[in-house]
Amino acid sequence: MAAEENGSHFGASSANMQQLEEFSIEETAQTMKSNAPGLWGLLGTLLGKDERLGSNEDVVMSDAEEAVDDYYWDQVEAIELEGFINALTSEGDTVASKRDIHTNRCAAICNIKKVVILSIMMQSTNRKSNALQSIIGIFLQSMHTPQNVVDTLAHIGISISTDAIHAAVKSMSAESQNVMRELGQSLLASYAYDNFDVDLKSHLPVVEKSNDSLKHLTSGLMFPLRHGITIDDLNCSEELWRQSALNTQAIEQDLPPRRTWKDLLSIHSESEVTRNLTRHDRFNAWLFLMDLCTHGPEYFHLFKSEIPPPEVIEEIPLHKTSITAARAMDINNSTNF
Repeated sequence: MAAEENGSHFGASSANMQQLEEFSIEETAQTMKSNAPGLWGLLGTLLGKDERLGSNEDVVMSDAEEAVDDYYWDQVEAIELEGFINALTSEGDTVASKRDIHTNRCAAICNIKKVVILSIMMQSTNRKSNALQSIIGIFLQSMHTPQNVVDTLAHIGISISTDAIHAAVKSMSAESQNVMRELGQSLLASYAYDNFDVDLKSHLPVVEKSNDSLKHLTSGLMFPLRHGITIDDLNCSEELWRQSALNTQAIEQDLPPRRTWKDLLSIHSESEVTRNLTRHDRFNAWLFLMDLCTHGPEYFHLFKSEIPPPEVIEEIPLHKTSITAARAMDINNSTNF
């Protein structure tokens, strides 16, 4: 399992974003289970889960324990981790009883524990087998975890060292710069800016500068334009300015008519109504059913999976857009730039 061909080697000095995006706890668990089924089952037994039965024994929980358990999972599920918890628990959109949900959650926790234990054992066998440790180390870096905490976790075998984390960040920063350079040179990039505040507290507060710790910064994102957009499609500045109401020299005949909310009622008009309900009525009926089965009485939740998708009128093709984060800028959000 600790061999490079099994995908457990990260390589901090040559780390890239693809490695982070492709890492999956679920896939790692499946790989470990297939390569060492006996050891996987042994760990499950030691952790209180009998693999032969496929489920935990009945666990009786008090109301207080259930409340704590629900609160914990609410906090976990509030973190957007691309649904890996749902993948492990197999909850998805299906309706399950509290007992089934609790059983699935216990199974998910057990799988995560087994992945962590086996990852520690694999790193002890081969120091380069550090995929999980690298992911955790980069996460700790993003959360500004104190160095002594990182060093402690590295000695335990849960994280990589601070130097390795810095090497990984440096490698990914260089990759990000190359991506932004190539994207900018293509002239088919879009930019997004946002403001955020950071309180840079000092370990040794100084009275004279006690009010200067709050910084107003601006973040930037770059992402490519999709859907077949070309450079020629972007040569529209003159046409937009010619039809702009802000252009004091614009000819009145060139200005487009003013639109109001009433114009929304006539978009995607039907040439002929072939059914009893119009397109607007069919959408309202679909939305009513979806709201009823989502927010209505619990009985109707059973029928949510039977509701078909809404009618497609003019569909925009779905493309996964890669986003590259730029370095934060020391620019106040009220500054014109």
